[in-house]
Amino acid sequence: MKAVFVNGNMEQDIKQEIAQAVMGEDARPGPEPPRRKTKLTERTAAKITAFLLLMVVAAVTAGGALGAAFLYHTDIYTSSETAFKQGLFESIAWEDAWNILDDVSWDGENRAARLEGAERYCAERNIAFAAVYDKSDTEIWRSGTNTAADSPWKISVTYDLDVSEENVYTVELVLDDAFPIDDDYAFANWVADLAYALRYWIYAIIAAAALLTVICFAFLLCAAGHHPGVDGIRPGWGTKIPLDLLTAAVGLGLFLGIQLVVEAGFWSGIAVILGIVLGSAAGAGVFTGWCMSLALRIKLGGWWRNTVIYVALRWAWKVLKKLGGGLRAAGRGLAGLLGGIPLVGKTVLIFLGLCVLEGLGILVSLGFFWSWGVLAFLWVLEKILLFLAVLAVALMCRKLLLGGRALAAGDLAYQVDTSRMVLDFKSHGEDLNHIAQGMAAAVDQRMRSERMKTELITNVSHDIKTPLTSIINYADLIGKEPRDSEKIPEYAAVLTRQSERLKRLIEDLVEASKASTGNLEVDLAPCQPGVLLTQAAGEYEQRLKDAGLDLVTRQPETAVTILADGRRLWRVFDNLMNNICKYAQRGTRVYLTLEERDGQAVISFKNTSRAPLDIPAEELLERFVRGDAARGGEGNGLGLSIARSLTELQKGTLDLTVDGDLFKVVLRFGTIS
Repeated sequence: MKAVFVNGNMEQDIKQEIAQAVMGEDARPGPEPPRRKTKLTERTAAKITAFLLLMVVAAVTAGGALGAAFLYHTDIYTSSETAFKQGLFESIAWEDAWNILDDVSWDGENRAARLEGAERYCAERNIAFAAVYDKSDTEIWRSGTNTAADSPWKISVTYDLDVSEENVYTVELVLDDAFPIDDDYAFANWVADLAYALRYWIYAIIAAAALLTVICFAFLLCAAGHHPGVDGIRPGWGTKIPLDLLTAAVGLGLFLGIQLVVEAGFWSGIAVILGIVLGSAAGAGVFTGWCMSLALRIKLGGWWRNTVIYVALRWAWKVLKKLGGGLRAAGRGLAGLLGGIPLVGKTVLIFLGLCVLEGLGILVSLGFFWSWGVLAFLWVLEKILLFLAVLAVALMCRKLLLGGRALAAGDLAYQVDTSRMVLDFKSHGEDLNHIAQGMAAAVDQRMRSERMKTELITNVSHDIKTPLTSIINYADLIGKEPRDSEKIPEYAAVLTRQSERLKRLIEDLVEASKASTGNLEVDLAPCQPGVLLTQAAGEYEQRLKDAGLDLVTRQPETAVTILADGRRLWRVFDNLMNNICKYAQRGTRVYLTLEERDGQAVISFKNTSRAPLDIPAEELLERFVRGDAARGGEGNGLGLSIARSLTELQKGTLDLTVDGDLFKVVLRFGTIS
């Protein structure tokens, strides 16, 4: 058995080693993540404890406030304890004395039973001695012995039973200062002792209870929506109830509770006190629950959505929106109907409408009121409205008149204010504004065209004059040299070079003119720009090295096919590479990239220029514009312009970006499958 156990352990170890070798170090069991501590706001016991504590301290606060008000109104701070108790006992003894006198003064049947009832009444209460005297101070009844006459609590009450003052009685009560019986006197004595003991401490108790109430209330609001083991806020069952319905229910409950406490004024004093204290506790609990629900809704966001008012307003808004849409559609239909009517026809319709309204006004005034005063009032009102309408039309006509005069005077910046115009007057005003804008655009275009023509003539003259002057000068030198001169071949080489330069310039001019006017023939066919880009890189590789530039090309593995003219596309690549060789900064890199993006072939040429370019990219794409300020470079300023025109003829786009010394050209063509 021992050998089997060892072999079993060895087999387990081998399996663990194989698992670790296959899965790596990550297969080793790591330390268990620390358990998430439950926050105090997530604990159910803490919430229940805080809620119950809040109700208790709210009851203490209400009871303390009631007690403080009672102590203040009973002058406990300005009188002695004996006087305070005497006042309480007298308020209770008034009713007791009346009950005793009612039995003693009875002169009908069962008088003996009534007297026994008076004796029994005194025996059941802390009344040690009771006596009744008539108006001559003659004792007519007593209960008990006068052994308690030394008690400090002696009360005398006088009653007048009729108007004639014949039946005037005085009831004298002496209370047992030990208060052995649990009655109102004993309770009043206990309340007085407690009031004197707490007459100053009660305010500290109220403050502490109120503070603890606020703390519990704040804790419950923070804990609303938190649950054990759950991160974040989670809605509860109470959030399903619409907030306004919940508010109405809470308000109704509090109102009924207050009414119940108010109606309790007919009960005994203890019942009122208990009603106020317990009602405060219940009210605090109900209000706190409502506030917790509101706090949870606010935390969840969009608390107003779960309300009956919001749903009703949203429904009403939808109805009004549909009605408004219908009215707008009707208005658009009426406007379209009126829009198709000529101005003269609209005028006739408006006039007929005014006549109809005037006739209806006359019929109504004569049929219902039969008063010439009402008829005169309606006539005056109609003329006032008609005057205002005619005045508005006159003002609109004046605005149109001023706009026409401004245009006639050549003020193309003048704009007719159409904000308060209607119908055809507004349309006419907008037409005048559009005419002014179109004329201003035409003038700007004409001025720009004239400026470009002037610059074109100047630039062409300058670029043609340079090689032509060289040709003339060297031809003159050849003519002056003897036939066997050794300089003739050198002069002839210069002539050939300048002639080629002049020929290229003329060819570029012709090609640029044809490309810009669209007269250049383009044969669009499936073409792979990656092949042309590779050929361009190979052809210009040595020239770029001689210029101190490193070439970096990037292409996708899958060939990209576009619809283009291969010969014209090669000319675009050739012009861009020539531009790079002329103006790129020595010692930098040139990037040629091709990628397929969103159904387009994106070809980019990026290099660093020798100096920051101060010319905007749009101007660089114009003819005879170079990146350098002087025109002494070897280029003629047509390469980028020809490249853009050829690209657009092939249904592509050319975008130029200039950012300091960064020069980037991006070509985009649609791909085909």
